Amino acid sequence: MITQKTKKYRCSKMGNESSLPALSQEINVQNTTKAFIRDYEGLFIGFGKRQNCYPYREQNLYTDETETDVPVIILENDCLYAEFLPALGGRLWKLINKKTGEDLLYHNDVIRFRNLSIRNAWFSGGVEWNIGIIGHTPYTCESLYAAKVMGKNGEEVLRFYEYERVRGVYYQMDFTLDEDKLIARMCIYNPNEKTVPMYWWSNIATPEFEGGRVIVPADSAYNNSDGTGIAKSSIPFDRGVDVSYPERISNTIDYFYDIPDENKKFIANVDKNGCGLLQYSTKRLKGRKLFSWGHIQGSKHWQEFLTDKAGDYVEIQAGLGKTQYECIPMPPKTTWSWTECYTGVQLDNPVDSDYDVLVSDIDAKVDTEKLEKINLYMAENVAFEKGEMIWRGHGWGYLNNLIHKNAPEHLEFLPCAQTQKWVDFINTGKLKSEPIADSFLIGDDMYTALKANENQNSTEWQFYYQLGLIDYDCRRFESAKKNAVKSILLDSNYLNNHLYMSLLKNAGDENYLYYAKKIVRMKSDDYSVVESVFKTFLEVENYSELIDCFELISEELKENARIKMYLAVAYLNAGFADKAEKILIAHGGLQVSDYREGDKMLNKLYRGIREKLYGEDPKSVVVPFELDFVVLDI
Repeated sequence: MITQKTKKYRCSKMGNESSLPALSQEINVQNTTKAFIRDYEGLFIGFGKRQNCYPYREQNLYTDETETDVPVIILENDCLYAEFLPALGGRLWKLINKKTGEDLLYHNDVIRFRNLSIRNAWFSGGVEWNIGIIGHTPYTCESLYAAKVMGKNGEEVLRFYEYERVRGVYYQMDFTLDEDKLIARMCIYNPNEKTVPMYWWSNIATPEFEGGRVIVPADSAYNNSDGTGIAKSSIPFDRGVDVSYPERISNTIDYFYDIPDENKKFIANVDKNGCGLLQYSTKRLKGRKLFSWGHIQGSKHWQEFLTDKAGDYVEIQAGLGKTQYECIPMPPKTTWSWTECYTGVQLDNPVDSDYDVLVSDIDAKVDTEKLEKINLYMAENVAFEKGEMIWRGHGWGYLNNLIHKNAPEHLEFLPCAQTQKWVDFINTGKLKSEPIADSFLIGDDMYTALKANENQNSTEWQFYYQLGLIDYDCRRFESAKKNAVKSILLDSNYLNNHLYMSLLKNAGDENYLYYAKKIVRMKSDDYSVVESVFKTFLEVENYSELIDCFELISEELKENARIKMYLAVAYLNAGFADKAEKILIAHGGLQVSDYREGDKMLNKLYRGIREKLYGEDPKSVVVPFELDFVVLDI
């Protein structure tokens, strides 16, 4: 049975998206890690890396949680209750065994946005469906389309689907229940004439059980356990520690299991009594991963930062590739599909049994032959059936289909307010005059469409601005500069000046400073503008200009925690450590709610202040818990 309703959850409130396109590089651990794998062992390390979330806008304006009516879609039978969040990436939020009342997943007691995804906002808990680019899916805090689907033989299926703009692919997720099993059949359509880098990881949050174990049919894993690069370790023992017990892992780490091709593809997380969650799949989904925050001080801080009282969690994941340091080449005109199963599991042997015994125990419970039959059945009877839309997604799939006529016929896409001007442009060739740009284009197909209509749009600033953005994304920087200049000459505004500033800064041209100050004066009350300029000042170590520009911004932004953190860093490096300390320790310590995963700014700031003011060795300084987000102690 499929039902819709709203439920009361404590949920962060999402404000407006960034007013700027994402042009700067964001911290992404997987994108920057070196590899020490022999001949890459058939991996595609580094393939498909992206520096930022462009053309999606950053979701960098949110507040902490309040009680909110959150839309949910429920799929249930006599055995299982599965709850999904259609406005938050189709997240599987609860999977409850009706007979025991237990949630098989880690269920966070808050939906608390924090800065961990490619677009900034992310929240822990449930199962997240990550597609397209390395880092959490661009749609993790966005609506997907949802539809009720009736299979040819009367099967009731819940479908989520969308169009992913970076890779130019369509994807769908069909969910149904088979007694005590949640069945998820996934499908990705690459309709393009070119190979695209593809990425998929089903990210499953489960409790970190005291005495619990994670069980995978592999005896080795790729990881970054020493902090220097990707290497291979044995499983379950890595450096003398049995890491199948997550509570024994000290530092934050990803273990990407190297499961032999002939083995079944599964991962399980069980408590000290051998009870927990089992996920398994058909063979295309060959990767499995364990993520642990670890157990040093910074690790504990992150766990508390992401929840209220739900406790600690680990992630068990399943992906198309063997690691998350890579995308997989997806050939043109190709469809990839696979089926996943989520169910409870009870070990027959004590949880402290030999690891191989537990692997055999789980292996005997995994019926991949039946799952392959379900996969085939759904392909023939469900996958191409058109459904009744019950939740609306975005308009980019509609626009892409308008241009290319390549959307799967059974998936219905609709226009939306953000894409309507581009629909009108495709239909008329004329770009509507607007004072701002609330969406940004990507890809040479859109570039070609723009250029074909240059004559009738030669007086529109946004026409050349969008060309410049596509050039920038494609690393055609000289062409991007020419288009940015044309746009500025038609209408000088914060958007095209920001693009030109970014181009000059990347080229090492000191004239970037003129444009940086100019856009701060234009938009002194715009967080996205001020944050971008201040971050640029820190990147080029122009601390005095940041301090000067701070006086230009609105009083409200002067109180923003991230802006104050940037100012403190500038003060420290400009020789005013006392001012930096005042900012850092005020009100019990600076609380930066969108502090970035992998960032060490606060840690370095505190150590630097202790060195400058008190003569302490920065390597021996103990950073207070409230400021410590470092999760690798090496």
